[in-house]
Amino acid sequence: MPFVIDQETVTSMLASHVVATAIDLGIDLVKMWPLQTAQELENDARYAEDLQVRFSCMMAQTLLKRSEKIEQSVAEAAYEGMDVIPGCDRDVMHALMSANQAYDVLSSYHGVDGADLFMEAARTLGIDVEDRVEQGIREVMASVARTMRDTSDLEIDDDVAEDVGLCKSATVDRDVLARRYLASVTVGDALLNLMCHDVDDQQEQAIRALPVLLYVNGLCEQLAVPHTFVTAEQLGYLIELRDSARRFGDCEPVFSNSFCPQTFVATVRYLAMFAGQEWAEHASYLRWDPKKAEQEARDEDERRSKEALAKKFNLTKDDSADSNSGATAGTGSKPRE
Repeated sequence: MPFVIDQETVTSMLASHVVATAIDLGIDLVKMWPLQTAQELENDARYAEDLQVRFSCMMAQTLLKRSEKIEQSVAEAAYEGMDVIPGCDRDVMHALMSANQAYDVLSSYHGVDGADLFMEAARTLGIDVEDRVEQGIREVMASVARTMRDTSDLEIDDDVAEDVGLCKSATVDRDVLARRYLASVTVGDALLNLMCHDVDDQQEQAIRALPVLLYVNGLCEQLAVPHTFVTAEQLGYLIELRDSARRFGDCEPVFSNSFCPQTFVATVRYLAMFAGQEWAEHASYLRWDPKKAEQEARDEDERRSKEALAKKFNLTKDDSADSNSGATAGTGSKPRE
């Protein structure tokens, strides 16, 4: 099943303002690698845990087709291994457990076992992948090494990649990081086209997109590109944008070519914004200093106390002034005749 990339379309997105902005934020984050201190390592571990909790919230909300968000405290309990919480809907706990299991499955991706892990994660989420679609997914993933080379100028030999994966070292070169990021979206866009093929219900499309999001982050891990996150609402809007792009664009049938320039451009322009936001968030985690945070909290408490005292003093003084004014008015002498 063909997966033929329009290289001109991919390259054109390097000049996109939203991509450039995201890459600037990505470079700020990547410059901090490798992490140097125990605090940074601890902060990074906390970020990884929080990211999985946020993903499990988003995935559970999507799986259940809920408009309401899943409470983070419930998701944290599920992440810690609890399968029953008094007062919590069992469907929510089941969805969270499935989400965490799928997340763990694709977190073990090493660039050479993507298709099998992808299918396992899909089954874990209760997604039935048709044989024809699975074949297309396997063919896209079998050509990932070539895709990375064609779209990002990486020197990757197909045979070597089959044996050792795609793992690349971090880079602070803006052009290289941008090309790697676009390469990952190229693959993700093709997988979304396949997974959402012939599915009209947009909520069902969002569910079928979940393993794609997890896989793309696994691929980014191999390319030393930071992870991306979207909320359930943002994922729903992405599905709408992609539907519109395919409906009003001139896309080939999915099984003629799973790469579609129109959906690719729509996906990049939308997701890059959230990629940049997530990279900034990751950097803020790494820069977190508990001593500085404690001092800032004390300073803030002191500032609020001073403001409250000043307000109380002004009110007291004003009340006293009003009282004195009233007393003067009440005891005034009678004018002389």
